[in-house]
Amino acid sequence: MKKLLLFALILLLSALMISCTVVGNQPQQNEEETQQTDEADKKAVTDTVESFGKRLQSVSLLAPKDILEESMKESYGNLVSQELIEKWISDPLYAPGRLTSSPWPDRIEILTVEKSSENEYKVKGEIIEVTSTEKTDGGVASKRTITLTIKRFDDKWLIANVILGDYVETK
Repeated sequence: MKKLLLFALILLLSALMISCTVVGNQPQQNEEETQQTDEADKKAVTDTVESFGKRLQSVSLLAPKDILEESMKESYGNLVSQELIEKWISDPLYAPGRLTSSPWPDRIEILTVEKSSENEYKVKGEIIEVTSTEKTDGGVASKRTITLTIKRFDDKWLIANVILGDYVETK
């Protein structure tokens, strides 16, 4: 009987030790999973902003309203929230895009990406404008600051707000 009780006690202690080990390791796994998710989200946000930056030149802000609307929906539709596109169509002065034939926006250079909440990031950067000379020889014709709010809509990251800043002096 003593051997049976001793055996049962050993089994019980073994089970407790195993469960403590499993429970003790779970937060580490959750931290690793969270870090991997944050890195994946940050990459998706960065990719969204870079794709958006490459499409800026295809939206002429001085085009007639019907052409502007079509151009924005076609160029920005899968990167920008529908509400923001509607806002820009009604007041294109607050929209990023092409104002003149030269220089034109070439890309967005990202300066910082900060997580604001579980479903939102703030991205600060500069719109890089070029002319045919800079496109051929390299360089920058002008820069303009931009701050973007990127939000998760279902499982997709979309630009929910944009604040255009001032032009920055280039060297």
